[in-house]
Amino acid sequence: MNHQKTMVLLAATQLLLIIDTSIINVIVPTIATELRFSESGQSWIANAYLIAFGGALLLSGRVADLAGRVRVFQAGLLVLVVGSAVAALAFSPLALVVGRAIQGLGAALSAAASLALILATFRGHERERALGMLAAMAGLGGAAGTFLGGALTEWLGWRSTFWVNVIMGMLLLAASISILRPLKGKSEARAIDLSGAILLIAGQTLLAFGIVRLGETSDGQRDAVLALTGSLIALTLFFVHQRRAQAALIPNRTWKNTGLIAAAALAGTGQFVLFPMFFIANLYLQKALGYSPFASGIAFLPLCAVVVLTSSSIGIFIRKLGLDYTMAVGFAAVAIGLGWLSAMPIGGNFWTDVLGPTLIVGVGLPIIAITTNILGGQHAESGEEGLTSGLLNTAQQFGSVMGLSAMLSLAAFYTSHLETQADRTAIGALVGGYSLALMLACAIAIATAVLLAVKRERRIASGQPDV
Repeated sequence: MNHQKTMVLLAATQLLLIIDTSIINVIVPTIATELRFSESGQSWIANAYLIAFGGALLLSGRVADLAGRVRVFQAGLLVLVVGSAVAALAFSPLALVVGRAIQGLGAALSAAASLALILATFRGHERERALGMLAAMAGLGGAAGTFLGGALTEWLGWRSTFWVNVIMGMLLLAASISILRPLKGKSEARAIDLSGAILLIAGQTLLAFGIVRLGETSDGQRDAVLALTGSLIALTLFFVHQRRAQAALIPNRTWKNTGLIAAAALAGTGQFVLFPMFFIANLYLQKALGYSPFASGIAFLPLCAVVVLTSSSIGIFIRKLGLDYTMAVGFAAVAIGLGWLSAMPIGGNFWTDVLGPTLIVGVGLPIIAITTNILGGQHAESGEEGLTSGLLNTAQQFGSVMGLSAMLSLAAFYTSHLETQADRTAIGALVGGYSLALMLACAIAIATAVLLAVKRERRIASGQPDV
């Protein structure tokens, strides 16, 4: 019974985190206007969260192993609540950005600890069910965040969206005190390599900052080069330090764990092709089809519903097809959806040109998310579930940021090329750029699906058991 409550608590936390992420996409223009953000400065309403989140994920997972998963989970919720309150009370751009950065840190702690708790607590079908609930909450949270962002901002003002986080976070924190008490003693606190921790978080934060700035103006590109150089130096020093550290944050054996590294690579690839799709499809709806921001958000509700429905059935696919084939099916479904969406016409129709392909993507999205987490969990060393969680979450986060940067840069480059052609309108060139970016994402998804299918066939041919 307590396992059931734990599953519900962690799923509810995932719901809160996804709502927190998706709600901001709707309210940024309102916040920017009221607090008088500059045109370039308003991007930091989202970027401050993303950089703090990406910079702290891997360390958060490892700290969960060393200091206790329950403690880190609860600390993450508390930090998220504090950050949300700071943002809700902000009356200057700087205060709002600080609040968002604190939120990102809290989200990293609680997200990494949540997945670590699932990997450490559940086994077999129970783990599949728990991961399915997390994927379902991701779909539900995306829909709820879009709706709440528009509705609460219109009815109660944008500050109310942050107060929702405060209330939900406090309720989850209170519930965790009793629900997670039986698990608290299962993680023995150990010393943490402080020097390694500082180098790791500096390297990852600079990496996240550099990637975010890479696709911006010439000033942004200069900042990106400096940040990426600093990241390379910090991460190099981190790995050198780890080889000599007595209590390494990331043991050397982790990098030799090919199953775990493959799971992280696949998780990152999934987000590399999926995350830009939402951004590009939203731009297409608003700039080519004339949808309002709120209407374009509502247009993705059917996809979220498909994610929720598919998440509950993935265990059946895994038992019938095996893990590799099921993962291949997920990437194939995403490839079909992206390929269809890439055919977007200038004067398109939502029902045939957007709804159809996004529904197919909605089938593949949870399959990829759940199977990559299961694969990572299968190769997690006992007592290092937090490290596994941190690696998987970090791969997903950086996959999404790098995918968005790469796809938008490609779209912008090809749009500029098409604008030089006399027979191309501005909208036509824009849509052409979006289409090429989606084609690239489709090709990567197809290649991944083929590689997974071939890998499975080779395993069966060599007499190895299917997984």
